[in-house]
Amino acid sequence: MITNTAWFLGAFVVYMGIMVAIGIFFAGKNSNAEDYFLGGRRLGAFVAAFSAQASDMSGWLLMGLPGLCY
Repeated sequence: MITNTAWFLGAFVVYMGIMVAIGIFFAGKNSNAEDYFLGGRRLGAFVAAFSAQASDMSGWLLMGLPGLCY
C-alpha cells in the first residue's frame, strides 16, 4: 500500500516536471528582455487586468492581512 507521503511526493514531482516543461517550451519564444517582461506588448486588456488583480491580491495577502491581524 502506498502511503500518503509517497502520493504527495509523486504528485509534487509530476507538478514540477510539468512546470519545467512549460518553462522550457515558452523560453524559446522570448527573443529579448521585453518579450519576457512585457509579453512582447501583445497582451490583451483581459490578461493585463488579471495580472494587475493577482499582483494586488498578492500584496494584500502577504503584507496587508498580517498587519491587519496584528
